[in-house]
Amino acid sequence: MRKICVALFLVLTTAALAEEVDPARSDLLMQLIRDNGCKMTDVEADDILPKHGFDRGETRDIIRDWRKEGKLDMGGPLGLILSDDACENG
Repeated sequence: MRKICVALFLVLTTAALAEEVDPARSDLLMQLIRDNGCKMTDVEADDILPKHGFDRGETRDIIRDWRKEGKLDMGGPLGLILSDDACENG
């Protein structure tokens, strides 16, 4: 029973943390991807994003929100491609 309670706590805590995205950081990431031609490969992200203080967890949470909002045409092992609207308007 204790293991179930601990597991449930971890799931709920992780879900709550994942929902808190700083809009300014989301905007900065969006601009960085726009400046890179509205797409970014994993290799490009590994080079560009740490220079702006992004880590994998923060980036993952922002991308998760963007998927829900329809701001991505594609995301996966090859990287990200912004939707036409996100590329033009954010």
